[in-house]
Amino acid sequence: VDYAASNGTATAGADYTATNGTLTFAAGETSKTFNVPVLADSTDENNETVTLTLSNASNATISDATGSLTISDDDAGLSINDVTTSNENAGDATFTVTLSKASSNTVTVDYASSDGSATAGSDYTAASGSLSFAPGETSKTFTVPVTSDTIDEANETATLTLSNASNANITDATGSLTITDDDAAPSLSINDVTTSNESGSASFTVTLSAASSDTVYVDYASSDGTATAGSDYTTTSGILAFAPGETSQTFSVPILSDGSVEANETATLTLSNAFNANITDATGSLTITDDDTPSLSIADVTTANEDAQNATFTVTLSAASPKTVTVDYASSDGTAAAGADYTAASGTLSFAPGETSKSFTVPVLADSTEEATESVTLTLSNASNATISDATATLSITDDDIPGLSI
Repeated sequence: VDYAASNGTATAGADYTATNGTLTFAAGETSKTFNVPVLADSTDENNETVTLTLSNASNATISDATGSLTISDDDAGLSINDVTTSNENAGDATFTVTLSKASSNTVTVDYASSDGSATAGSDYTAASGSLSFAPGETSKTFTVPVTSDTIDEANETATLTLSNASNANITDATGSLTITDDDAAPSLSINDVTTSNESGSASFTVTLSAASSDTVYVDYASSDGTATAGSDYTTTSGILAFAPGETSQTFSVPILSDGSVEANETATLTLSNAFNANITDATGSLTITDDDTPSLSIADVTTANEDAQNATFTVTLSAASPKTVTVDYASSDGTAAAGADYTAASGTLSFAPGETSKSFTVPVLADSTEEATESVTLTLSNASNATISDATATLSITDDDIPGLSI
């Protein structure tokens, strides 16, 4: 059978010596060999191939006509390492490009960064350039500046790629830059709310301490304090979602109005089950201020006669209050004169929680003069925790002096 070598990616005369001939198998022989001389070079190159072909067989058929000679390259190769930053603080990530063995030639190679999950300009500074290995050198470095931020995010990556090598091949073309995140998960907090009245709704704000690159979730739910769900407010619960970059979300609690005079009441709003964040302030207080205010009134008084005595006035609160109610009172002349017909009176009444009635007296002065019925005005003012529905009362002093007849 004849054999002959032919070029694949290898070239006769440069990579190997062209070879051909005829093999003869004597009767009984089953195996024959031949050699193909391989030529050495110092060029860094890819593996190359030569094809060996059988033809013109006599007294046999050819079942496999071709064999392949692969000439593996033993010249220097370039590779780049992977780098992981120890944190996200601003600094440089240093990459090393290695030549597998020293070369007698100057070796050059280009490098360039490209985005992975990290973005040039915000997470790192784009880097590119060319490295040159002088004869005998086997290692070169370059740096990629890493940019610091305050956003809680997953670790991010960029890719560094080698290309356009001269006098060497590239055995590992890509290195990975992993930028680890050093920002703690943001924290969630909820505010307190005091309603200005006893109807409508109370709006709560949940705040994220810093923007996150992840979606943040948190549950919220109301619970009774001194206020009762169903009569003072409507039970409220749900889930808040903060999209990446958002730092604030709100929800409302409906407030129910009633006609009862009562103390301010409270309910609690609680955060729980945070995802991608911590909770630093889990509870917010809802204070429902009472807008039902009792009213004060004073009754008129008429003395039975003008004898020296006290006229007693009663001030009434329309409904018991859980708060202390105060009100001032003072007398003023009508047709009666203070000091002659009555003694001027003034002061402050204090209704303890639950009390609805208070009284005070105005001394009436006796005289022996026949005169018409006289009047004094009592006025309420400066009420606290109550309104005044009837601010004035009249003291009527009736005359009990009858004229006498003589002859």
